[in-house]
Amino acid sequence: MKINTPLKFAILICLIISFFVILYSYLSTLFNPIIVGSALFIIYFSATYYLLKYQFYEKVKIIYKNIYKFKGTSNISDLNLENANIEAEQWADQKEEELIKMKENENYRREFIGNVSHELKTPIFNIQGYIQTLIDGGLQDENVNLKYLKRANLSVDRMINIVDDLEVISQLETDNEVLELDNFNIVDTINEAFDQLEMKANNMNISLKLTNESNSDMVHADRNKIQQVFMNLISNSIKYGKDNGVTNVRLFDMSDKMLIEVADDGIGIGEEALSRLFERFYRVDKNRSREIGGTGLGLAIVKHIIEAHQQTINVRSTVDVGSTFSFILEKGKN
Repeated sequence: MKINTPLKFAILICLIISFFVILYSYLSTLFNPIIVGSALFIIYFSATYYLLKYQFYEKVKIIYKNIYKFKGTSNISDLNLENANIEAEQWADQKEEELIKMKENENYRREFIGNVSHELKTPIFNIQGYIQTLIDGGLQDENVNLKYLKRANLSVDRMINIVDDLEVISQLETDNEVLELDNFNIVDTINEAFDQLEMKANNMNISLKLTNESNSDMVHADRNKIQQVFMNLISNSIKYGKDNGVTNVRLFDMSDKMLIEVADDGIGIGEEALSRLFERFYRVDKNRSREIGGTGLGLAIVKHIIEAHQQTINVRSTVDVGSTFSFILEKGKN
């Protein structure tokens, strides 16, 4: 019979006590009562110790060790039963939090897969439509064939951009992409981004401006990654800017660090959207985003790159006033 309930344990203890009382009563009439009492006490103590140790203490200790193992500690010197319930509650709370997080991640994964399929579906259907039109006779129509081939090519470019951005995020999230930290001139990096985006800015009638209020032009970071941050932030400011607007990249001195801001006077972002702004495929204005291009992954990439540098990307924005994205980098040596 397994002693696994309080009732069974109480019955067993009562039987043991009764047995030793009867045994003492009988033996004390035959031998010296003090010697008999001492011997029975030692036997009773040993039996009780064995019962408590192997029926309860050791079983509880196994659970306690498992709790510590989950916490990352393999060995414990002793078990304190007074703290066991607290430890168990803390472990249960931790497991509950992990379960909630796992469910959130599962929902996020499903949402992400849905977003990827939705983003890829549009260019795929476009390509299919253009090719079908050409097959149905459009290929011989000089007014249609080249135009539809160019449109199909643009849709292919969009798919390639989505896949490239997904690859970048995957590398950043799995830590396969190692940062190549070095000292470099951040002003030159910003100007290079301006040069690459100048035509896009001119088409949107937006001016690009650099304001350097820092006492240094040098930062210590991964130059290629930070250039990608500027390309994404400046490109976004152009997309959501206003006619005759300005995108201003500002550098501020912070002792051994530098504060960088990318500010615009565009359409701004509503407060309800700020908390989701850096999610993959999240768009504040979906119609405008797709009209002017973009994968919906730019800000998610920015967030991962800045966090890889052990920093945080921040944003403040007011609708119809503009948005400012800011982050901090370590200063480099000249």
